[in-house]
Amino acid sequence: MLPSKNNDSEKCYCTGVIRKPLIDTPGCSEDFAAVSALPDQWTPKRCTPILTHYLIEQQQKHEAVHKDLAEEALAVNRVIDDKVRVLAEKLLCEIKENDNDIQCVITRFKQIGRTLSLEERNEAHKQVSKFYNKRIQDLVLFKQEGISLERERSDCLRDVLQNNFHRLIRVGHKTPKELLHEFDEKIYEINQQLLSNNRAYIELEAQLRSQLDDTIMNARSSLNQLCISNPKTIRTHSALPWARNVDRIVTSFKGNEKVISNSDITTGILTDLEEFKKCISRIVDVYRAEIMKVFSSFIGQLDELHKNIGVDATSIQKCDSNEDLKTIIDKALYCISDSSLQYKNLSYQDLQDITRNDIMNMQKSLISLGERLKDTYSILYNAGHMWDAHIMRSALIQKLTLASVEDMQMVHDSVELINEVNFNVVLEQLRCASDAEKLQQHYDVAMNLLERVTDLYQQHGEVEINKLEDFMNTLPLLNNILRSECDCLLEKYPKLGILSTTSLISGSSINSHQTFSLRAPLPRAVFQTQLQDTALNNWRNGFLESFQNNLSAIPEELSRHARKWVDYKCLQLNMRNSMKLVSHSIRAERLKACREARLAEIKLHDARLNSHLEALHSLIDRLPQEASEFSCLDDPNLYPLSSFVKAMETDINEFLSQESIDPEVKRLKLSSCAPRLIKYKEHFDKSLDDLIIKYKKDVENTIQMVRISNFRFMKQLKLFFEGGRYSASEALKSCGTLVRAADALELCAHRVTDVINHRRIQLLSLADQVILPLQRAVDENCKYGPKTALDRKKPQTNKKK
Repeated sequence: MLPSKNNDSEKCYCTGVIRKPLIDTPGCSEDFAAVSALPDQWTPKRCTPILTHYLIEQQQKHEAVHKDLAEEALAVNRVIDDKVRVLAEKLLCEIKENDNDIQCVITRFKQIGRTLSLEERNEAHKQVSKFYNKRIQDLVLFKQEGISLERERSDCLRDVLQNNFHRLIRVGHKTPKELLHEFDEKIYEINQQLLSNNRAYIELEAQLRSQLDDTIMNARSSLNQLCISNPKTIRTHSALPWARNVDRIVTSFKGNEKVISNSDITTGILTDLEEFKKCISRIVDVYRAEIMKVFSSFIGQLDELHKNIGVDATSIQKCDSNEDLKTIIDKALYCISDSSLQYKNLSYQDLQDITRNDIMNMQKSLISLGERLKDTYSILYNAGHMWDAHIMRSALIQKLTLASVEDMQMVHDSVELINEVNFNVVLEQLRCASDAEKLQQHYDVAMNLLERVTDLYQQHGEVEINKLEDFMNTLPLLNNILRSECDCLLEKYPKLGILSTTSLISGSSINSHQTFSLRAPLPRAVFQTQLQDTALNNWRNGFLESFQNNLSAIPEELSRHARKWVDYKCLQLNMRNSMKLVSHSIRAERLKACREARLAEIKLHDARLNSHLEALHSLIDRLPQEASEFSCLDDPNLYPLSSFVKAMETDINEFLSQESIDPEVKRLKLSSCAPRLIKYKEHFDKSLDDLIIKYKKDVENTIQMVRISNFRFMKQLKLFFEGGRYSASEALKSCGTLVRAADALELCAHRVTDVINHRRIQLLSLADQVILPLQRAVDENCKYGPKTALDRKKPQTNKKK
């Protein structure tokens, strides 16, 4: 028979019968059961083609299930991502709408065209706050919905894993242990992804809240600016904007100079003195306006500087508005220009030249004043921020010191936790001690551990405070840096000489031979700026001198600030250590109470066990004694054999004492007593057996009750993890004692049975002794006659017991 081309069957060429393969199916249930019963580490010595094909097929099925799992997980992620995208777009639209609403409120109040009143500003603030609260609610709702979507994602992924887990187990390519470990890792990854996504939503909410705070702050600032007629220019932290403002002011001064010069050229010679006075008045007005601009900008910059260096703004003495500043300048100019100058032999053209020179002096005085104010601001800025830089350096060193202290605290806490583990072990041993001796040993060990922990707490507290005291070692370095910066400041801004009060008005020359009546406020106005320039220069010199004189107080001030900070932090550390010591001191009392409670439990357990064993042993001693004294012939529960035998004996004696009775009758009478004696004996034996059976049942019931009591006692010996109060060794010892007592009880039961049987034999022997004389007399009567039997019987009647 040759193999055919058909792979499924083979055909015999002789008979033409198609023969099926020997193996119809790959395997049966018994084969799978046999394979599953193999050890996990079992490997075949050699792999047959069938087994190779089977393993490859199982691997392919395993990979197919993994592919399905990945596709289902991808589908779940796509659905949740779409929902998250829709939720984010919705939030973005709400944010844009909210920003537009806030901007519309600001625009609507800007269109009023006047300064807002307090009621209007409050109304605007209420509307902005309403939009703010709505935005907060949207952010909270977005976070909650996002977190719920992430939870839904994790639940769906867990369901996918659970559904495919059983499929993989049925495939059997990997052992259930490996699959369980692999799926535990995947579930851990899902949980980590859930935590990460939830943290991302929380951070996103915080960022959006920060943006909202900035938006609301800008909106309220805009509304507050609408309430001010001339708002101040917002200044940044640097001094560069002020320098730029000064340069812009100087440039505007130069532009005004060109305009004035051009106006003088185009106007020509003024023919009317009144028109000339009007022109001079306009020039004075421009000059006043420029002074007002310079001082307004300078006061605004000083305000920002004081805010930046942490000085309370209420301590700044400045004018509240430009109108007040203008009033002050007008009063000052009126006071210094309220006089008439008499010019002699002065021509009209000379007056124009003098006026032009005065205007040039005015411009120079304004430029000089601006530069002086710029220098003054720079000195204030650098001096003020020098201490800020020192505070920043100190803060950084303080952060590093606190970080090192916190690291040390973490190390100390880990050491203390290790000691806590040891203490908890000893405490658990104390709580589960089996006897008083071991209890005292564990108590002594626990108290030693508590003392060591107390010393450890004190050592850790001292080390932490010493680590904090290391901050004081950085004071020389900080002092040197601050002194170097102060020296650099003094080198950068040296002292200046005192300026002449007539240096800016020396350009005007007056001929004493000509007289001309004219009200001329210009030189006095120039002299006003010169006085201010001189005052600023004097202030600069005084400030630098005071600054240099106070350098010697820097170390003491730094030491005072550092000591104050160190004392404050040391107070916190001492409070922390005190709390730890106070909480630790209570544990000694609790440990003592725990020992007393456990000792009371041990004594109670011993008392209960001893009482139970005493009762049990007393019963074991009592039962054999009672069995040995069980019943007697006169027991009312037995058949009254003795009384019946005595009555029969009395009757026989009376009957035999009568001489008139025929001997044959006497013989028959005595012969009738034999069956009666047998009946008496049978009834006695039956009653004795019944009484013994009843007694045995009573004894068995008593022993069974003792067994039940003993079992219940053993059942009540519960360990700590079972909800009881017995340790393992204590329970084992008690159980051993109870088992030995139970064995003694069983021996007692067998002994009682033997004693009862022996007592039965004794009672039967006594009964035979009572019946035997009379029975012997009756038997002899049948052999020898009544007279002989009676005579033979009489001496034996006294042998009854």
